[in-house]
Amino acid sequence: MISRYFVIALALGVGVMQAINHAWVEAIGLFGLGAGLILLRLAQLRAQPLFRKAAWLCLALPVAAMLFLLRRDFLR
Repeated sequence: MISRYFVIALALGVGVMQAINHAWVEAIGLFGLGAGLILLRLAQLRAQPLFRKAAWLCLALPVAAMLFLLRRDFLR
């Protein structure tokens, strides 16, 4: 249980660090991960499917960021 909150805090903290360094794609991916995990937790606590759908949309951001970075950095 503690590890979930640790991962959320770590994702948001590193997201802030990446935003400070102007690494916007990385920051958006990390903020999406943190927001998605928060929304999944809210969906679990309140049993509302709207939170679950919003969480999946937020969790699509890190996937999109990883694909973009893979294409940008490794597939030249």
